[in-house]
Amino acid sequence: MESVVPGLSVTPHIGDRVWLEHELDNIEGAAASKAEGEWVTALGFSVSYRFLDEGWFENACVGSERERVLSAALQLMSHVQDVVAVATAEPWPLVVVNNRRDMALADAAIEGDELHMWYGERSTPALKLPSVHLA
Repeated sequence: MESVVPGLSVTPHIGDRVWLEHELDNIEGAAASKAEGEWVTALGFSVSYRFLDEGWFENACVGSERERVLSAALQLMSHVQDVVAVATAEPWPLVVVNNRRDMALADAAIEGDELHMWYGERSTPALKLPSVHLA
């Protein structure tokens, strides 16, 4: 992110272990039961932009390691987007849809050992971030 957003500093950190309960559908008439869950390690980031501390956040979700990395990456992209848009008072990254200025939405995918991240449509991104090797 830092290579495409001048003035941005992102510091990753491993957060605490947290208990996440699995969501259970409660079928009508079925007795409610204690939800099962699992312990997961939160992944977090401290963010500063233009030398202003924008705080830190942690992301915790269930799933495979790759699913947790993907979730944290999308959360980071969304957080950075909010920080830049607020600081500049402009949609970031900019995309024009039906002659209206708007922010391109964050998206990402893991293919093989590579994390690919972009804002906007994958085929024509408003902004493409460098891929990250996950191995």
